[in-house]
Amino acid sequence: MGNLFRIAIAVMLLALINTLAACSPIGKQARDHDTVTVSKVTAHNGRLSGGTVAGGKLEALSSANVVPKIAGKVASIPVDVGSVVAEGDLLVSLDAADLGALVDLYTAQLDKARNSDLPAQKNQAELTLANAESSFKTAEADYQRNKQLRDASVISAQLFEQSEKQYIQAKASYEAAQNSLNIIINATIPETIHQSEAQLKKAQADFANTIIKAPISGVVTARYINSGEMASTTQPVITLVNLETVVVSVNVNENQINKVNVGQQLKVRVGSVQNEPFTGTVTNIAFAANSSSKAYPVKIQIPNPQHVLKPGMFAEVLLNTGDEDGIIIPREALATSEEKSFVWVINNGVVARREVVAGQTDGKNVVIKSGLKDGEEVVSTNIDSLKDGMKVIVQN
Repeated sequence: MGNLFRIAIAVMLLALINTLAACSPIGKQARDHDTVTVSKVTAHNGRLSGGTVAGGKLEALSSANVVPKIAGKVASIPVDVGSVVAEGDLLVSLDAADLGALVDLYTAQLDKARNSDLPAQKNQAELTLANAESSFKTAEADYQRNKQLRDASVISAQLFEQSEKQYIQAKASYEAAQNSLNIIINATIPETIHQSEAQLKKAQADFANTIIKAPISGVVTARYINSGEMASTTQPVITLVNLETVVVSVNVNENQINKVNVGQQLKVRVGSVQNEPFTGTVTNIAFAANSSSKAYPVKIQIPNPQHVLKPGMFAEVLLNTGDEDGIIIPREALATSEEKSFVWVINNGVVARREVVAGQTDGKNVVIKSGLKDGEEVVSTNIDSLKDGMKVIVQN
């Protein structure tokens, strides 16, 4: 019985020791430092022919957020995300029944202004003017004759004054008739017709704007509205992107900028698409450095006939800056975090993170300017799974 008791106590003590070990810093360290299988490479002195890699995001050379010119209810949308359209193709049609009725109304009003009562008004004004002119000429002749008779003391002053009054009244009536005709000819008729024409043109423009067409050729990358919904003049309904050519903007430092020229062809690697680099052409070089980054923005256009390059993809541009000597390692062995470069150095089966200063690259290898020595071994695979002090199993 005593032996059984001692065995039970020993088992309990062993279980307690294991539990405490698991909770202790040593036990925690053991769990944190899981073993990872990796491949290694040996850093070596050498010379790299190539250049510096500058990274940036791909953008479409041309794009358009299509916003309606008038608000209205959507009648139909014959395109969807992914549709390929040519410039001038129909994107959205709005309900145009009310606007069509306005076009008919203003067309009728213009016809009336041109062909109905305004010519009659002109004819009446011309007749009134002719009568007023005749009366004025008669009154003027009587006035001149009576003036001579008065001067010769043939007629009385009272009779002359009556003749003068009739002359003044006839002259005023004649001038008023002239003004009325001029208003009709020079103002009323043209203004009425002009106003009707302006109303008709506005209605026709609004009616035409119910048909929303593609301003550029490209691919529909977003559709923000459906049939039956109300479109406004402040929100886009369709986004178009022309993917025939994409562009990447990169920042180039002062030591490299004078080695880049407009029209120069550069290799551009987009790792998410393929390993082989694409060929791009430098189209724009800034003449002044960015005030915050102190680097010079450079734009490179890349033909994209197969549309495999998409806006937002990360691209690396190889800038040809000549040869550089230093420690050489494969590019996949170099990691970056918070704009710092580092490698994982292997020592007795344990890895240690070490910050380095990287130089130029040829797309496959990279020069380490400082932080690494010739002959040191660094991890080249599974680098995202590593932690400082972790044990590794080297498979090569």
